[in-house]
Amino acid sequence: MPIKTILVHLANDAHHVERLDVAVRLAKQHNAHITALFITFPVGMPASVAGRGASAVFLAEAQEQARARAAALEKEFEGTCSNQGVSHTWVVEDGSHQQVLSRHAHVADLMIVSHSEPGEYLEDRFRLRLAEELVLEVGCPVLLLPRLKPVPPFGENILIGWRSNREAVRAVRGSLDLLRAAGSVTVATVGPTPEDKLSEHELVAYLARHGIRAEGVNLEEEDGVGATLLAETKRRGNDLLIMGAYGRSRLREVILGGATREVLRNAEIPILVSH
Repeated sequence: MPIKTILVHLANDAHHVERLDVAVRLAKQHNAHITALFITFPVGMPASVAGRGASAVFLAEAQEQARARAAALEKEFEGTCSNQGVSHTWVVEDGSHQQVLSRHAHVADLMIVSHSEPGEYLEDRFRLRLAEELVLEVGCPVLLLPRLKPVPPFGENILIGWRSNREAVRAVRGSLDLLRAAGSVTVATVGPTPEDKLSEHELVAYLARHGIRAEGVNLEEEDGVGATLLAETKRRGNDLLIMGAYGRSRLREVILGGATREVLRNAEIPILVSH
């Protein structure tokens, strides 16, 4: 599917500038429109917690400060997009990040958010939960960026984590434009392919019919599927991982772990996921 509308998550946090920079890069590459969505509610304090754990005065002050930062960032955003010739829309809203982003994603081809490193801070845990919930709800591929300043260029050397399920199919079809622009594409499966599933070789042939040259590899599982894929990205020097998310029960993954949670918690490169 062509990437023609990019929704980028902005907020009063330390990594919104990196997300915006990536959105502009991709918009230029794919001749796409950017919808920049600035949400004034504190990133580390979802609405469900705020009512119990924060005063109305604190929230009002935090949102007022966020609106002031939004006004400054809007000028930078407008200037950058105009100078680069990128079509764009600026939106500022209050409310839950998850709910606002999910609503606007209904008319987007790609959403850009930051993924979190697991840490001891409450804010980190909420950021991680935000990414997990969005992947399940938004209906379009989600590009999760590492918390780096700046985020290096990516998309030249791509690894696809293939499982021959609906989630992986949606991730691949939603990233065909990115795959066409790549210099190297590898399709990786982990462990034996069941008889009722398609192997990495079938996906390689499918991509070839879309003009995408790819290599297929089968990896021996070590310490879980997610850890195996991440180790392979490091070995190959991949700069982007594409995979389906939560191919089995999300509750089971939360309890037992699973490839999705392993990658969300430990990826050091951008990942594109779809459910």
